[in-house]
Amino acid sequence: MVGHGHCARPVHRRGSPRGPIWSTPEEPGSTPALGGAEIRYRRRNLYWHSPLEARYRFAPLYLRGLFEARVWDIMTDFRQLPGYAYPNYRDRTDVHGGGDVGVTLGRGWEAALGYRFGHQDQQPLPAGLPPYTYQNDYHRPVAILLAQPAAWFKFHGEAGPSFHQFNPSSLPPGADPTETLLYFQFGATISPGPRTRFQLTASQHLLPSTAGRANFQNHRVTGTLEQRLASRYRASFRLDLQEYDYVRGLALRDEVFTAELRLECTLRPHLTLSLWGAHEWAEALHPGTAGREYDRQVVGLGVNFTP
Repeated sequence: MVGHGHCARPVHRRGSPRGPIWSTPEEPGSTPALGGAEIRYRRRNLYWHSPLEARYRFAPLYLRGLFEARVWDIMTDFRQLPGYAYPNYRDRTDVHGGGDVGVTLGRGWEAALGYRFGHQDQQPLPAGLPPYTYQNDYHRPVAILLAQPAAWFKFHGEAGPSFHQFNPSSLPPGADPTETLLYFQFGATISPGPRTRFQLTASQHLLPSTAGRANFQNHRVTGTLEQRLASRYRASFRLDLQEYDYVRGLALRDEVFTAELRLECTLRPHLTLSLWGAHEWAEALHPGTAGREYDRQVVGLGVNFTP
């Protein structure tokens, strides 16, 4: 039996405890596409991600059990400002567990069938606002494939229907308590040379919103090209597309595109410095929601120390 544990990764940001403000009387407008995601991340918040798995192999079959928790505590102050747009961010949680039965098809090839049971929660806002939340339980059968047909190519993916059962007592009047959506998560790595690597990932799953009483399908595609320039230096270029397609609570469909160039320098085995610049632009695709687009340039410096 082999256990694969990823250490829980808490990320605590110490930004402002107050949410941003839009649509002031002096500068009217509407909330940016995706709720101004980058601005939200700069607020005070805590994000916790803890994936765990264990595998038991009896060739050519194997059993795998897994558990994954994602907890996001936004930690911003609740405020009501008549005439202004102030996002009262909502904490959200996505926890699921389950198991797989798999078989080794040959060298570098595995296939499996699995099942996940999960719960998503969305914090209710204080009294004075409708107490709607889109908390739900879900059942998710999945088909899984892992393949490495060549030393330079790896692929992994899982997909299946996701059956969501919402709590009727917390839904708006007349809302359907069930939803069936497609879930998938794919990834591929191509290594054409010892210093070059290209990674492509794609995913789609339902998430509760942090900026409104809503749920959305989160679609994401990311391509990253990495090039090692020397023993201590590595450069990468990333293109990312993320879409929020709201299926409950809001009539919105937003996209954001990101192009990022990054340079990393490993000073010591446990110490890495990074410098990056990114251009990000957003589009509002739902009819009647134009004017929420934006462009943003980001420059950053990072330090990564691993004990």
